[in-house]
Amino acid sequence: FLAIIVAVIAVKIRHGAVLANNVAPLVAFAPCALSNTMSSWIQYASLRYVSFPVQTVFKSSKIIPVMVMGKVLKGTGYPISQYVEAFLITVGVAI
Repeated sequence: FLAIIVAVIAVKIRHGAVLANNVAPLVAFAPCALSNTMSSWIQYASLRYVSFPVQTVFKSSKIIPVMVMGKVLKGTGYPISQYVEAFLITVGVAI
């Protein structure tokens, strides 16, 4: 809720009005904003059912699929040493 207040103040200061200069209707952004807000809330609510060690292992290993998908989707090249580092970090946290 605080973020909304800060955003309204920033828009008012920068543009002089909150709703006057809109090119796109605010309704067009509502589904994206709502899904983003709800996904964060649901994510944190679901973490209550997972133990802290499991959360830590999965958070440390998320770099591996990010690197793989970066290679597959964007063609981003990573040195083999970075793949090895990501794997070793995951194994180290899991131990």
